[in-house]
Amino acid sequence: PFRRKDGTIEMIYGYRAQHSHHMNPVKGGIRFSSTVDLQEIEALALLMTFKCAVVNVPFGGGKGGLRINPRNYSVDELEAITRRFAIEMGIAGCLGPSVDV
Repeated sequence: PFRRKDGTIEMIYGYRAQHSHHMNPVKGGIRFSSTVDLQEIEALALLMTFKCAVVNVPFGGGKGGLRINPRNYSVDELEAITRRFAIEMGIAGCLGPSVDV
C-alpha cells in the first residue's frame, strides 16, 4: 500500500522478471505504465538480454514494471514509490550487486 500526499491509500502492483542468468548480474530498468503486466515485463526482459548480447555487455536481461500512470503522481511520490519497490525487491532477494542491478 502507498499513502499519497493527500492521505489516500492506493495499492500499487509491481513486477520484476529476470530472463537470463548466463551472464550475471542481470540488468534492466523499471517501466511505469497503467497497463503493464507480467507478460510484458517478461518480454522486455528477454529483449534486454538480446540488447546486452548485441553490444557485448556482460549482463543478462531483467526488467521491472509498476502499474501506475506516472502523470498522476508528483515527483516526490514517484521517488517514494520507486524506492519502496526497490526495497521490496531487495528484501525478496531479487536485487543486489551480484544478482540484479
